[in-house]
Amino acid sequence: MIGVTCVVVLGTIAFVITMHTLEPRLRTMAQEQLRGYLQTRFKSSVDFSDLHLSLYPTVHVILDGLVLRHKGRTDIPPLIQVRRITFDADLPTILGHRHEIKRVQLEGLQIHTPPREPGGPPLIHGTDTDLSSKYPIVIDEIDADEALLVLLRKPSDQSKPPNEFEIHKLVMNNFSFDKPAAFHALLTNPKPAGMIHCDGQFGPWDTEDPSETPTSGNFTFYNADLGTLKGLHGILSSVGTFGGPLDYLNVEGSTDTPDFALRTSGHPMALHTDYQAIVDGTNGDTILKNVTAHFLHTTLITKGEVVDVYKNIKGRTIALDAVSTNARVEDLLMLAVKSDKPVMTGAAQLRTKILIPEKDEDLVDRLQLDGRFGLGNVEFTSSSIQGKIDSLSRRGQGKPKDLDIADQMSNLRGQFTLKNAMVKFSDLNFGVEGADISLAGSYNMDDGALDFKGKLKLQAKLSQTVTGWKSAVLKPFDGFFKGKGQNAGTEIPIKITGTRERPSFGPDFHDPDNPK
Repeated sequence: MIGVTCVVVLGTIAFVITMHTLEPRLRTMAQEQLRGYLQTRFKSSVDFSDLHLSLYPTVHVILDGLVLRHKGRTDIPPLIQVRRITFDADLPTILGHRHEIKRVQLEGLQIHTPPREPGGPPLIHGTDTDLSSKYPIVIDEIDADEALLVLLRKPSDQSKPPNEFEIHKLVMNNFSFDKPAAFHALLTNPKPAGMIHCDGQFGPWDTEDPSETPTSGNFTFYNADLGTLKGLHGILSSVGTFGGPLDYLNVEGSTDTPDFALRTSGHPMALHTDYQAIVDGTNGDTILKNVTAHFLHTTLITKGEVVDVYKNIKGRTIALDAVSTNARVEDLLMLAVKSDKPVMTGAAQLRTKILIPEKDEDLVDRLQLDGRFGLGNVEFTSSSIQGKIDSLSRRGQGKPKDLDIADQMSNLRGQFTLKNAMVKFSDLNFGVEGADISLAGSYNMDDGALDFKGKLKLQAKLSQTVTGWKSAVLKPFDGFFKGKGQNAGTEIPIKITGTRERPSFGPDFHDPDNPK
């Protein structure tokens, strides 16, 4: 019994001596391995303030104050910095050929992605070293909570603040250099402000060009407050999938905003979109291959890009081409103006270019449009306005008292531009049977002010637009207001002023472009 006790005591003493002897050797080996890997992989200088290592009951390592500076540069923030790294492993797996680490915990992780000029090589270069052979590491789990990803600006855009993404939770499982690793992430999107939940696969790591590292997965973007974009209202949610290399991610998904509204309208409505896009994960630039938007009874199809264009200006520029052959004019009016009900109904066709420059201003004030539209079978919702249109048609046909003529459906077409919330129309044509109106002018989206001038053309002569003694009085003036052409009827210069709620129609005999 005493002999067994002596053996146990001696064995314990030997184990303690071995651990004290082995720990410094493993600490030195760990430092060399870590420096060698990080310097090789990231072309960076490697500094850390302290490394703690213990071997019992398992291998436990604490690394404090890790800082990686790309090529030793001190003029930009560190490529990677971590306040504390902790990992655990079994001693046999650490000493074996393939090192297996149970868990790595990263506290205070910050990644500053270096900028690069368009078409230029990545600043984080690959390496010819076969990392999976030289560093045969498998990490069962990597945890990095409350991390920060910062996309640095190009040297020419240093006046702009960098884009920052707060990563609240990041978990990677079964990480190695020769196969994909599963990941789960929860992060905050800055604008529109909301939470993004991602699950997917990352890797294997591309040693030649990290931006070519394959990535795939699915995401949920929820409770995104569009109010953080000035001029918009609503809470957006989105689901989708992504896949491809980091700098060329193919993204497909859909969005739903049950209460979408523009500042100028105040009419919340359900907006649904389906989209396909290509996203550069290294800088956030996006090519929109197709976006189909549905609201009320209208469908819009757009394509374009969302890119960082202007120097010294915060945000991104949105440039789109939009077209709709299946729209309703009442839907477009409800989207854009504040009236309790749309002034007209009818089918609409629309084709326009959309430009939203990157500025920290109201989106409606930044919105620029340049396009054409056509409205068919238009009916006015106001009985008084529709009555005037019907009367205009009867007078234009020279039948002012013929009440048997049915209510008139109108057509409207024109070319328009929008800038600074002001819509300017050119070549605006409105027609009913017997009458046509050609106009040019402007409409203010904020206060509803109208300022239009043009011509009213009637098939009938001026004296035929009325009856009785009024017809006789006007008959001498038929030639004075006669339009151009052999069988032309009447042509009168007109103007439309006032507001959308209180429009004012009248002749414009003081218009120098209309000498009549």
